Amino acid sequence: MTSPARLIWLVGALLCLGSWVVRGSEPAPRLVEGEAVLAQLADFRPVAGNWTEARGLVGDPRRDTVLQPVAGGGILVNRPSPAQRGHLFSTWEHGDVELELEFLLAPGSNSGVYLMGRYEVQLRDSWRIAVPGVGESGAVYSRWDGARGVGNESFEGSAPRVNASRAPGLWQTLRVDFRAPRFGPDGAKQEPARFVRVWLNGTLVQENVTIGGPTRSAAFADEAAWGPLMIQGDHGSLAIRGLRARFPVPPPPPDPAVRVRPVPKPIVVEVPADRTILQRAFIAFPPVKRLYAAAVGTPAGVHFAYDLERGALLRAWRGGFVDAAEMWYERGDSQLAKPLGATIDFTGKAGVAVLETPAADGWPETPGALYASEGYRLERDGTPVFLATLASLRFSDVFAPAAEGVGLTRTVTVEGTAASWAAFVLLAEADVITPAPGGWVIGDRQHYIDWPEASPHRPVVVTARGRQRLVVPVGGKNPTAPVSYTLVW
Repeated sequence: MTSPARLIWLVGALLCLGSWVVRGSEPAPRLVEGEAVLAQLADFRPVAGNWTEARGLVGDPRRDTVLQPVAGGGILVNRPSPAQRGHLFSTWEHGDVELELEFLLAPGSNSGVYLMGRYEVQLRDSWRIAVPGVGESGAVYSRWDGARGVGNESFEGSAPRVNASRAPGLWQTLRVDFRAPRFGPDGAKQEPARFVRVWLNGTLVQENVTIGGPTRSAAFADEAAWGPLMIQGDHGSLAIRGLRARFPVPPPPPDPAVRVRPVPKPIVVEVPADRTILQRAFIAFPPVKRLYAAAVGTPAGVHFAYDLERGALLRAWRGGFVDAAEMWYERGDSQLAKPLGATIDFTGKAGVAVLETPAADGWPETPGALYASEGYRLERDGTPVFLATLASLRFSDVFAPAAEGVGLTRTVTVEGTAASWAAFVLLAEADVITPAPGGWVIGDRQHYIDWPEASPHRPVVVTARGRQRLVVPVGGKNPTAPVSYTLVW
């Protein structure tokens, strides 16, 4: 175990290789203080041949059903086969725990994190699921009892509040606050296990969910005060990194001298089934609040926030539209519209710019004095068309849900000729932008950009100040056809 991990060794030394299902006579060490980092296979017992260590992935994880690792360290990759399909078990046991990790799923893959080897939070390629159930990512998986009769075997379990899943081949985050079951001096259970909170990709998907016993496919049929952390390895290919387990530390008592601002009751803005809506509001986008902005909700359940002052896409999300309570509470001081789904943030920089070259030192945060927002117009179905001018160029910017709700398709139309230098549309900016079949992977597998093969435009990837940007030259002698592409996450 590497520093700063602190494990209190209550009994004996580390267990030798062997099965956790049939436990030996020596108890495992217990995590009762501090933090444990699980970054290598040596942090687990036993280790079957389907698990390997890697420093990265090659191939096309968005489409490859079996991930292709690059030899190295820092990432644990599972490649199950009929002969090798074992789970990972921590060398120590835990009770109450705060767990966080990143995971990446191959298409169609299925796995799970079992607290104490007994209670599962599901990991699954649930990207296209409209209404997630107890078998989808972020769910507390159900229990199973064949004696309950056909059709009634599955019980308990808790579906996630929203589908916060990302597309296969993208890194996702999971955080779990877990409270172990409590037992009395006579061994009788006094309190059930409880998932205090579960966050998937930063979105709260479970809160105060109790579970009466081990979930289906658990490593143990009994319940106990301690158990190992288990990562399921028999259902599909996945990668794990950044796995940390912490012993919970109670928060300090509230300071009576500090006024606690009450949480206002939500005011949920619903999207009609047949019309896109636009809600003018301030949008919190650190480090600043975007004031000349709007949230746009679509019947497809794919929504976004746009900064009119900069012509910039700020973020997008699936699920519910917005909570407008902060626009009214205490005289609407903050004026914030808060997304109700799982969000993904983009650069928030000026959407278009006039530059001497595409590799100019820095893409502007704001478009500059030559840029002017002309507001927006609404199509018959409510879709906003954002309008702007930049020098002698006229822009229109439209976003629409992609097929099957997999993302947003952006279409930028440009008219006129740049008076000097050249004009560019910013598609993405990140530390790294990697070509992939049909487009690019943005950042550390944060999202995809799909580019239509028939497009007459030719985006370029340039590097400036240690970062890369994907831009399209427009105006002048460039093609006059609209610039259209799809953001997929």
